[in-house]
Amino acid sequence: MNRRTFYISLLTLAVSACSTVETRKQAKGEFDYVNEDVPQALIVPDNLTQPAKESEYNVPSLQGTAGPVGKELDIRAPSLVLALASGSRVDEFDKSAQIWFDKIDDDSDLQEVVVGAIENYLAEEGVDLTSKQGTKLESDWFHQETKSGFWLWEDVETSESWRFKYSLVTKPHGRSIGLNVDLIDYKSGNTSKIDPIEQQRVEMAMINAISAQIDYEYRLSLRDQRLARANRKVVSMSSDTDGKAAYLVDYPQQEFWELLPEFFEKYNFSVTDLDESKFVYMVSYERNDPSLWDGIWGEDVGVIELEDGSYEFHLERQNGKTLLTIFNDQQQVLSESVLENNFDIMSSALTFD
Repeated sequence: MNRRTFYISLLTLAVSACSTVETRKQAKGEFDYVNEDVPQALIVPDNLTQPAKESEYNVPSLQGTAGPVGKELDIRAPSLVLALASGSRVDEFDKSAQIWFDKIDDDSDLQEVVVGAIENYLAEEGVDLTSKQGTKLESDWFHQETKSGFWLWEDVETSESWRFKYSLVTKPHGRSIGLNVDLIDYKSGNTSKIDPIEQQRVEMAMINAISAQIDYEYRLSLRDQRLARANRKVVSMSSDTDGKAAYLVDYPQQEFWELLPEFFEKYNFSVTDLDESKFVYMVSYERNDPSLWDGIWGEDVGVIELEDGSYEFHLERQNGKTLLTIFNDQQQVLSESVLENNFDIMSSALTFD
């Protein structure tokens, strides 16, 4: 799946839309005012009454008029950093980074996520990484190509080129990473100078492109996790160390312990006692056959085929999963035939994703 299915190349968009069309930099209208002379004040003979002079509309004297005027004045507003990625933010009070990324996935290293997004974005743009030293990375040249001529006589010309430095800012707690992007080299024809406004726009566009890449990769990760959960077999038949029948559930013991109350409430079990140190729930079960209305309103969750009475659910850790053994009120393990008879409904009931 190509990232461009979701995101336009923000860097290319910003550069091509703003740098190659001069009219986008200029105010609309004519610029004749640049050549206008300041009119002389009205001269009134001394023997006539001088007209009253109002100061309300006086134009104050300008200071520092050496800047660009007319067509040379770039009217574009500065570009903004966009918090496109989940967990990203712009902190106006912390100038150490242009954008911050907060950790939202405890299973991944945040710095590796950001660095990986930078490398993947460069790879998709066909640009190499020329330097990678700790928290600082440098790219090779990005080129904006323009074409001249047509068909067989069409030529590709390189009009502008950029190189960037990416700097990461880390927090001691490791749950936030800041990113700064600096334009370190520029070429356009025979010049290596770039307008400050243009430089700021290109740097902001690069930050936004990296932020979009991080968001895209995070969404892909979520999709892959959902597919993995949908395709995995959570519950299977097994046995304990004594050969007694049990369910093997694909959840860690602590997580499964915390999820089971949801199962009890939904399937008419009431928790009467528990021993968390041994991971044992003591419950009572009262069979409640679904009514016609439950089926109509979609509230029929099925019935577990057990006799009314007291049961114990014992959870045992086994290779990152949990072995669930169920005892009746006579402290007898439920037989394999009982577990198999209830396997379909228990498999669905014990899947919490």
